[in-house]
Amino acid sequence: MNSREILAAINEIAATASKNEKEALVRKGVVDANFCRVLEYAYNPFKTYGIRQIPERTTYGAGYFDEGGNTFALLDRLIARDLTGLAARDAVLDEINRLEESSAELFVRIIRKDLRAGFSESTCNKAKKGLIPDFPYMRCCLPKDAKLSSFDWKLGVVSQEKADGMFANIDREEGGIVRITSRQGSPFPVEAFDKLVDEVVERIPAGVQMHGELLVKREGEGILPREIGNGILNSVACGGSFLANEKPIYLVWDMIPLNAVATKGKCEQPYIKRLSRIIAVLNSKPGTAIRLIETKIFHSLADAYAHAGELMRRGKEGTVIKNPHAIWKDGTSKEQVKLKLEFSVDLKVVAIIPGTVGTKTEGRAGALACESDCGGVRVNVAVKNESMRDAVDVDPSDWVGRVIEVVANDIMKPSESSELHSLFLPRMAAPAYRTDKTQADSLARILAQKEAAVFGETLKGAA
Repeated sequence: MNSREILAAINEIAATASKNEKEALVRKGVVDANFCRVLEYAYNPFKTYGIRQIPERTTYGAGYFDEGGNTFALLDRLIARDLTGLAARDAVLDEINRLEESSAELFVRIIRKDLRAGFSESTCNKAKKGLIPDFPYMRCCLPKDAKLSSFDWKLGVVSQEKADGMFANIDREEGGIVRITSRQGSPFPVEAFDKLVDEVVERIPAGVQMHGELLVKREGEGILPREIGNGILNSVACGGSFLANEKPIYLVWDMIPLNAVATKGKCEQPYIKRLSRIIAVLNSKPGTAIRLIETKIFHSLADAYAHAGELMRRGKEGTVIKNPHAIWKDGTSKEQVKLKLEFSVDLKVVAIIPGTVGTKTEGRAGALACESDCGGVRVNVAVKNESMRDAVDVDPSDWVGRVIEVVANDIMKPSESSELHSLFLPRMAAPAYRTDKTQADSLARILAQKEAAVFGETLKGAA
């Protein structure tokens, strides 16, 4: 395919609402080498072009990618920063002017790293394994997977709020170039975050990547709840904009050299020193859009759990505690641990939900529709594993009416789409129903279970 045909194929994918149909069209496209190359240059998080404002074309050419020009070679020079500043801008403008209209539009979308097609790098990799590399990210582990006794409690363990926002990396490159990307490496439109970007340029040294959480502050209301703030951020990421009384806030908790941002990359500097540098950088110049996330130092695990409970009582999700000597690495770290709200409830199975069409569970049991004893809570809970799925498929009626133990992280209040309560991140505690209980918990007891979990307690006895 030439570049005009590739844009037509991408626009066809964008016009398709069905996720399965999008994936089928991408699979059809990746048999073409040029189509694959466009996806790679647009979605690969390590290919960035250092162009903050793309110039408007001044003439209309008739060329295609790499026909009478060398489009990908130019992109490679931008990636390597062989071209920067005015030289980069002029080279991009020359290429836009050389290309015919559809090809120029595709070129601009690649530089913006947004094909406007409604699919992500995960869809690319489903169509062609390994086409887009994973973006480096350090994950937390749970207390059961960490040796908390080995943390340096004498020096002091760092405890930080687990913010209710949207994770984002912010890269500060030379020449005032700033990139804001999601956990998967998808870019946010920097033009919509102009004041935040200006503050990054003013306050943050070049050559680093910050890790933190984006939230939205609304004048007169303060920081908005997760469901509202993240909705606004998702809208902005898709081409929307903040209202005049809204602005993004970035809560930062880590800062590493850009040269450490690589698959299996590492930054060996201990976290306590990285944290000290963040504090020094933020204190050196005033600002309002970039802030250190709520951070405290504790010398005992009991005090760290108390901090988590304090935040949960304020409606927060919990905390993350970090060994002061922890390095940064791509992958799961056993030196930063989530302490968050988690509680168990008993619900009655009222129906079997079929698996999603087009997935491996199509035609089989996908989830269990569950309710509280009073009917005030309803939620679908995924089948836990394949052996359980086999058991449900053999005799679905044996599961309906049974009570199962469900673990969740929060209670979702009624909304415009549902007059019932639900649960946040529900999952089965075990791949079996309870044989010792026939009555589910009521909404009142479920609310009490959550409240007890906030205070580190467990309710005993019957409902």
